[in-house]
Amino acid sequence: MAEESFKLFFSYSHKDETLRDELAYHLSILERQGVISSWHDREIRAGEQWHDQINDNLNTADIILLLVSAYFLASNYCWDVEVKKAIERHDKGEACVIPVILRPVDWAGAPFAKLQALPKNAEPVVSRNWHTQDEAFADVAKGIRAAVEKLKQERAEGQREPEIDRIQKQKEVETLQRQRKQQETDRLQREQEAERRRQQEVESLKQEHQEVEKLHQNELASDKGIDYSRLRDLLAAENWQEADYETYIVMLQVVGREKGDEIRAEELSKFPCTDLHTIDRLWAKYSNGHFGFSVQKEIYLSVGGKPDGNYYKEAWEKFGDRVGCRVKGYWISARDLTFDISSPKGHLPYFVGLALGRGSVRGWGCGLFSRIDTCRL
Repeated sequence: MAEESFKLFFSYSHKDETLRDELAYHLSILERQGVISSWHDREIRAGEQWHDQINDNLNTADIILLLVSAYFLASNYCWDVEVKKAIERHDKGEACVIPVILRPVDWAGAPFAKLQALPKNAEPVVSRNWHTQDEAFADVAKGIRAAVEKLKQERAEGQREPEIDRIQKQKEVETLQRQRKQQETDRLQREQEAERRRQQEVESLKQEHQEVEKLHQNELASDKGIDYSRLRDLLAAENWQEADYETYIVMLQVVGREKGDEIRAEELSKFPCTDLHTIDRLWAKYSNGHFGFSVQKEIYLSVGGKPDGNYYKEAWEKFGDRVGCRVKGYWISARDLTFDISSPKGHLPYFVGLALGRGSVRGWGCGLFSRIDTCRL
């Protein structure tokens, strides 16, 4: 039965890749003889989790080569992950760590400084003291062969981990791989479910958009059979104050409530888009885009608000300042409104706030703007 080869792991900086390749060539005889099987991060295939692949191979390697250079010492990943794990496994007797000095650099005090390095006398591979780099790499290859022979002897003498422990580790690796496969399956299922919900939302928005298109064919359209002719006539006559109050009345009618009552949050969240579009379009049309819910929403968004139904204090205050409903830090009452086109843009409609939140801009804005955004006003 053929002997099991020793797993060799290259820890290196990508800027030293050429030198790593040269060393790999010099180790090819050990590969051909089945003495070692080497691995480095360039073997990671597209689509694989590179961190998991590195971690798995680093944790199962018998020999870990640290290809030392200034680039290597400057690499956070090499230093914080690979060197740390390599020394930890070396100290536990789980792996043999060999520093290979590629380039001149001050590595005194490094975690691996206590280990015997290659080439001989820790002379850097690119040093002029070697006749050629091949001479240096040949010395490294001989040192690695000697390390392998020592590991073979230790394995034969039973000084390495018992076979049962090795099998257990292999089972742990297989279990980990199965867990990762299951996690990937779960992730794909979640993504598919999210895509399904997204498609449903797209279809729902498409239907709402189609409803909006129908509105252009009927200026006074209503899903609840509401007569908006009075509101239209008041706006056409620029009777802004009466139109503001009429808006309050018709919105109560839409949700089936009477004058003096309030529209509940759940009713506002389901307020018919058709009716909301009709009211807004009438205000925008007869004020030449100066008034209307959609105008107010755009102002609110421009000062940092979000149409998600939540209350953002700073955005609301800026909104109130912009539309003239907040003066010198105080919200004004309905009797202080300016029912004239000379008022700030977005000043009206306002009275409907009484039906939505006991007269506060905060109360009607939070829910109303969210619904307006859903209805694409």
